[in-house]
Amino acid sequence: MAQSILTDIQPASGAPPAIVLRWRVHLARRQPLRAAIAVFLILASAVGAYLIWHHPLAAAVAAFLVLSAAAEFLLPITYVLGPDGVWCRSFLSVRHLRWADVRRCYRDAQGIKLSPLARRSRLEAYRGIYLWLEDDGAAVADAIRAYWRQGAGR
Repeated sequence: MAQSILTDIQPASGAPPAIVLRWRVHLARRQPLRAAIAVFLILASAVGAYLIWHHPLAAAVAAFLVLSAAAEFLLPITYVLGPDGVWCRSFLSVRHLRWADVRRCYRDAQGIKLSPLARRSRLEAYRGIYLWLEDDGAAVADAIRAYWRQGAGR
């Protein structure tokens, strides 16, 4: 189950507190067989690089590159929804999307996509933030509705 935490943050200006929603999702726990295969491929790439170049640095670089490609699946993703926008943190990646930049929002069976594009496009896979959900996501959907309205989204 997702770890959802509602936190009150008191701004310095004395304005009313802002609600911040935080949760963490670990996708590899949903599919342990795929996680094992991904770890095997990371190790195999390191061994293959070592056998080709005979240097431990080559093995480390190969393992790091494959880990970076699979990090969103293998390592936990932390999401934060607040008055300034949506934050997504995983491994070496930190992404932020302001509410004023959100043009479209839609939900599918596994999560919610916040997109800065006005309509569907091939670029959408690389733009915006996808919020993975482990429960019904009612608290997340309510927070998005409230903040998006305030942020001049809709």
